[in-house]
Amino acid sequence: MARQLFGRLGLRRRDDGSTLIRPGGALVLCVVVWLLCAATVAESLWLLGTAGWRFAVLPLAISCLVWALLWAPRVVVREERIEVRNVLETWTLPMAAIDRVRLGAMLRFELVPAQGSEKTRVLTAWNAPGVGRDRPRERLARMDPRSRAGGAAERPDWAQRLRHDQLESPSHAAVDAWERWDAAQGGTRADAGEDTTPTRSPNVGVIAALLGAALAVAARIIL
Repeated sequence: MARQLFGRLGLRRRDDGSTLIRPGGALVLCVVVWLLCAATVAESLWLLGTAGWRFAVLPLAISCLVWALLWAPRVVVREERIEVRNVLETWTLPMAAIDRVRLGAMLRFELVPAQGSEKTRVLTAWNAPGVGRDRPRERLARMDPRSRAGGAAERPDWAQRLRHDQLESPSHAAVDAWERWDAAQGGTRADAGEDTTPTRSPNVGVIAALLGAALAVAARIIL
């Protein structure tokens, strides 16, 4: 039940037709941390007045760090491209630049090798939900002869469970979008060009916020 709830929280269809993917658990954790930090800051300012800023710096820095690591990173799936926003940089991947999308413990994109290169680049989405590991208790239960006696119903094998978990993961929206695009191409790819080249840009706002938080903590220690 909790897993399904977090899955719904982590997948959002937007008005422009795009799909935003983030872990639902990360969103809940962000809200809890921010509420605790806000309560700490409010208490410091209430009890100490303006002098309470010394005790407000650390909670604010923690809030900034949680925002940078868990809230800002995301995957945005569009019809013609996928945007992978990690902590410090954002990749824009045209569908033609993606050779394969893999969903396991993490969501990974295998990119088409650059012209004149045979090396495949793999890009990992920092904050995209993955697929959980098999539970050891379930593996032991399947090995117990008693679980197979008396006409007991056969449990699905590892591959079946993996496929089920992949379909249940919010990140499967990225896999599904690329597979639909690939099927529409009929096995052919466009020639390499500007619209098939992945682009990377720094997350200037996140970098500035993290530097500001670090400087504020340093100033608190010095002063």
